[in-house]
Amino acid sequence: MSMEGDTRVIVDQAREEMIYIGPDHPYYPLLARLVSAVGAAWQEGYDHHSVDGSNTNPYRWNIG
Repeated sequence: MSMEGDTRVIVDQAREEMIYIGPDHPYYPLLARLVSAVGAAWQEGYDHHSVDGSNTNPYRWNIG
């Protein structure tokens, strides 16, 4: 499976898990924010690359 497919599958699985745990679960708000942030970041990166954007990864974490 490609990285694109992996990301979409993982985000879709997380959305489905949100249905099962329900809004009363303590981790529901965190999961909802993560699903939203990952989906938005992936889409932004995909759009950037598809219009011949630079190869610089704007989401790279600099640890050190």
